[in-house]
Amino acid sequence: MLKSVRWWVLGGMLSVWLSGASAAPTLTVGLIAHGEAAEAVAAWQPVLDDLAKATGRPVKAVAAKNYSEILDGLKSGQIQVARLGNKVALEAVETANVDVFGQLVLAGGIDKYSSVLITRKDSGIKDLQQVLLSKGRYRYGSGDRKSTSGFLLPQYYAFLKNNIVVEQHFKAVRYGNHQDNFLAVARGEVDVAANNTDDLVKFARKFPQESAKIKVIWQSDAFNFDPLVMRRTLPAELKQAISSFFLQYATNPQYPNAKANLAAADSLAGFKPLANRDLKRIAEVELFYAQFSTTLNTALSQAQKEVQEKAFYRRHEQLIALLGGAR
Repeated sequence: MLKSVRWWVLGGMLSVWLSGASAAPTLTVGLIAHGEAAEAVAAWQPVLDDLAKATGRPVKAVAAKNYSEILDGLKSGQIQVARLGNKVALEAVETANVDVFGQLVLAGGIDKYSSVLITRKDSGIKDLQQVLLSKGRYRYGSGDRKSTSGFLLPQYYAFLKNNIVVEQHFKAVRYGNHQDNFLAVARGEVDVAANNTDDLVKFARKFPQESAKIKVIWQSDAFNFDPLVMRRTLPAELKQAISSFFLQYATNPQYPNAKANLAAADSLAGFKPLANRDLKRIAEVELFYAQFSTTLNTALSQAQKEVQEKAFYRRHEQLIALLGGAR
């Protein structure tokens, strides 16, 4: 029986420690918090309580706004399972000895989402083209550098493909998670910010007054929603138990509250299979992003650019091999 629940904040990371549960090693699940870390832990806790039942192990949840904290936890082995974005999941497969085994599915069966750029309705900004033509005029709210929808997709598709280097183009650039950027736009602290279609729906419910002030001026193509990863070094039986739990949770009669728990955890409908190979599209975008960034970097000589480009291609080839080959 669980004897105590303790909460604490350490190094910007909020954790839940379920102590005194059993002698079995604790399973630590890492969560990327698009809002507040405490809210992410609370929302997911009922699901993770059921995971503890399924695996026979105590479960500890760790949430952070900063993607690097979860990635570092995976690398060190302190975190064994995590919900990540596509970009950081790719890096985790490459550097943290993990594999992708599933992805989140939103209510209504939605399994894809898009990056967006938002501004205030009264900002005077009509569209992305106006932003691109206004160097030095606007303030930009970017997502974490490891974020897919907050950084990689808008950086590449909205800006670099239009020969725009964000740091050189905007009057000021600040970095935050999706909620921070949403509120910064609503409050007039930045003029344009990155976000995504899923979080905008959640923020409309959570911050209706602020949401009424927001409009979208650009949207990317759709990409797979957030992957689930686990460390390769876990015992085979435990990996199977974890995978089966998530992929069957929504319809498993052993968990009669599953649908309600999922709805409370990020408005989810459940989880579906996903594999390392499904990150190939993100690997391609990473390569294109790196190429464009180097091409537009005026601080580099042509020789330096050629050296970097060769390194990008070597990494890309290694990634594709790691993800299962070109096919």
